[in-house]
Amino acid sequence: MRHRSLVVLGLLVLVAGALLGSCFVVDTTEHAVVTRFGRPVRTCTEPGLYAKMPLVDQVTRIDARLLVTEPPPAEYLTLDKKNVVARTFLTWQVADPLRYLQSVVFREAAEARLAAVTSSEIGAAFGAVPFDALVSADAATMRLGAILAEVEGRVREAAASQFGIALASLGLERLSFPQQNEASVFQRMRAERQRIAKRFRSEGEEQSLKIRATADRERARILAKAQRKATEIRGGAEAEAARIYADALAVDPEFYRYVRTLESYDKFIDKDTTVVLPADSPLMKSLLAGPPARSAP
Repeated sequence: MRHRSLVVLGLLVLVAGALLGSCFVVDTTEHAVVTRFGRPVRTCTEPGLYAKMPLVDQVTRIDARLLVTEPPPAEYLTLDKKNVVARTFLTWQVADPLRYLQSVVFREAAEARLAAVTSSEIGAAFGAVPFDALVSADAATMRLGAILAEVEGRVREAAASQFGIALASLGLERLSFPQQNEASVFQRMRAERQRIAKRFRSEGEEQSLKIRATADRERARILAKAQRKATEIRGGAEAEAARIYADALAVDPEFYRYVRTLESYDKFIDKDTTVVLPADSPLMKSLLAGPPARSAP
């Protein structure tokens, strides 16, 4: 009786093991490829419960998440023989699990193959353009964005056809010069900036001279106009004064002569002047006698 119970228990264990070995679960973060004696028989890309032949079929699981790869920096040569160092990154995921398994198998191998393809395409693209197309202060000359877009398209096509990988994006982290060339490049850049600054200063000085010349001409014109106007006003005033003097002389010549004499004395006699005059001096007579009698108008 006891022996029969052990047999039944053993059979139950075998059945349970067979049932467990005949199914497998695919998670949302992975793909699965079922192989039989090393040959792929089925690809599972949707999460769920799947069946397989126990002891015969093997399940290979492949990461289905979006992955990031950063290839090591590489040095490239441009069309005008200038060295640049580019550091890139790629985001990708497995789109065709069967092709991926047949071509690269492991993630490390996939990253190495992607890095090699990317380096080759970037080298070909950079070698076909001058340095100014990659780094330039002139937006019309710089074409780095368009060049990277072309490289991304070629890498995406190669990754899909050769490795079953869908490339999400390819970006440039840094574009720099080799360490041994940085000093000379920076010196050339500094000289270029100094040349541009000198040109701007000379253009500014030229504009300043033009503005000053225009201002001087305008100042001279305004002053000449003002002096001409002042001369006209002064001439008119002097003519009016002469007319008034003539009218005064015509009305009372003796009184006019007396006033003019006093005005002339006032010009050369002040409070600190001592004048000795004889008794018969016209000035003494004028001071003592007072103004002459004015004739009736």
